[in-house]
Amino acid sequence: MTGSARVTGVYLCCLVVFAAICSSSRSYELESKDDIMHHCRFFMEKNLGNGEPDADSPCCKFICQEFTEDDKAKIELWKWVKVTRKCENALATGHDCAGYVIPQPNTL
Repeated sequence: MTGSARVTGVYLCCLVVFAAICSSSRSYELESKDDIMHHCRFFMEKNLGNGEPDADSPCCKFICQEFTEDDKAKIELWKWVKVTRKCENALATGHDCAGYVIPQPNTL
């Protein structure tokens, strides 16, 4: 392999690695509150169960101030508080999350 071919090969290899890193990290980037609502619906929507996400889940974001009345009609805010605790990114006791005041951790 000549010097320029070797450089080209290394360059292409770096591009492939960079593209792989970007695409894998992109899978957890959420564009909006609507994306979070979609990806996290099984953890917080009414009548869909009561699961808990992994700590590195895209659900581990605070969006309380962004919940609309339509959102609140679909979800259980106490389930959202539980999600934030599972994510080790808990809302503080007494915090107002879209009209739901966060209780002590042992009361959920």
